[in-house]
Amino acid sequence: MNVADTVILCIPDDAVCKLWGVYKGPTNVMIHTQDGREFNVCLSGAKGKLFLFHGWSNVVEHLSLTKGCLVVFNPISSTTFKLTSYVDGVSRGSFWTYLLPPSSHFYVIPESILPKVYQYSSNDVISTVMLGNKIFNVAIETSDGKVGFTVGFDVMVSMLHLKVDCILLFTKGFGNFFLLKVFGQNGLEVDFSDLDIEVPEVAPIDAENEGEVQIHGSVRRFRRMAGEQDSGSCFTDG
Repeated sequence: MNVADTVILCIPDDAVCKLWGVYKGPTNVMIHTQDGREFNVCLSGAKGKLFLFHGWSNVVEHLSLTKGCLVVFNPISSTTFKLTSYVDGVSRGSFWTYLLPPSSHFYVIPESILPKVYQYSSNDVISTVMLGNKIFNVAIETSDGKVGFTVGFDVMVSMLHLKVDCILLFTKGFGNFFLLKVFGQNGLEVDFSDLDIEVPEVAPIDAENEGEVQIHGSVRRFRRMAGEQDSGSCFTDG
């Protein structure tokens, strides 16, 4: 992690707008981590951007965040956030990956996510990937000793009109069910509820991190990547 990222982290502009409008944001927010800790973090504004400042370094130290770690902020209220951190791409039963170029047809699933007692062979398993009430069937296969999503992933990407470099966040449910969240390049979770595609509608499957309270009519979730270009730009410029 860059030195600046350990003490200051930029909040995406679109998240600031949706959370607090065009007016000045609050002076501080509360951050709740998955292990039950709470941190009071002050906000600081500079050059038209809003940053997590005093107190953020305590969160970084507690979670052992390093450059490349993904952190997802789930707003519980306008001044309270539940934070999920992804070290080495994994957090409990969840993992994330970038959307790869169309030429890539294999998305590795970390070993810690799938049971080691089962051997995934070619065309052996069809997983169910759910985005809200939309459901997609995607094959899970083994290639070069790694397990990953293959056939059907391209169909999901096409139907959702996903763009390269957006972040895909998967949470494993029961069996081979996976819940999917998508974060755009602006850092915000993408809402696909108004997207009309011909897939069966089903009830959500219980999974860890689901059922969290969302602020009505506001931002759903936003993410930051430790070491991103704009996260410490204002700090380094003084």
